[in-house]
Amino acid sequence: MTSIQGGAEDIADDTATLADRARLVVLSAPISQREFADRVGMDPTALSKALRGNRRLQDHEVAAIAQVGKVSQRYLRTGAGRPPATGAGQTVRRRADAVDADLRRAQILEATARLIARRGFHKVRVADIARACGTSTGTVHYHFPTKDHALRAALVFYADRFHARLEEEFRTADTTVEKLRRLIEVQLTTTEEDADEWSVWVQSWNEAILDPTLREGQKGVHVRWREIVLDLLRTCQREGMAQGADAEAMASRFTSMVDGMAIQVLAGTGDMDATRMRELLLDAFEPYITLRRR
Repeated sequence: MTSIQGGAEDIADDTATLADRARLVVLSAPISQREFADRVGMDPTALSKALRGNRRLQDHEVAAIAQVGKVSQRYLRTGAGRPPATGAGQTVRRRADAVDADLRRAQILEATARLIARRGFHKVRVADIARACGTSTGTVHYHFPTKDHALRAALVFYADRFHARLEEEFRTADTTVEKLRRLIEVQLTTTEEDADEWSVWVQSWNEAILDPTLREGQKGVHVRWREIVLDLLRTCQREGMAQGADAEAMASRFTSMVDGMAIQVLAGTGDMDATRMRELLLDAFEPYITLRRR
């Protein structure tokens, strides 16, 4: 999120991420986003997804964005250093206000999701979301009439981002077993963005317990995730592994283990951390499927 002071821009909100800063750099450039994508050697759609946080930027892409945007990689990764400059008479706010409705909604959705993740659903006000996006409360209400709408949207936002990362991982996996290994890695809480995803997921559970109207959306996200696990297990069986095993039961055990351990990591309870979670999940399908490399 940005704080505009005259012609200088600075990421002042502690919820800022690499995607936020990259978006600020792109908006500050005196060229269109499509031309920016061409100059950094990225597909325009891939750049758009990255700026919304739905796709992780690769190291070489970060380097290229820094070069074209005339900022340091250190600034992009940490926010430390000189922010992008704007041309005479031009401000990032004006450029941001000129974006189309879909991009504006995406910006509001991303800010809403991150604020809920880091401050908590009940502590986030519409005014906080508007401030983070540099827009009005009326604009926020236009896209999300109530906070419940915002929570539902935040859950889907992080679910879509998770699945986009998973698809990228699967594209480079040579075997079904390797996909299961990648599946485990994507579940681990190793970055702030990972923690944000889990925070919204857990908060959606809490709210669904008290508000039945939220249960359908929460269930839909869970079913989508579980089906991926189940499909992988059934593929393993077609390939000759886990013969005679109950794939449905294994999928249920695995997803329950992931959820339970991730909550422990997020809450800092017991001795659970990402490393221990990985080790336990690598053994989750034993003795039917061995995920540890020999």
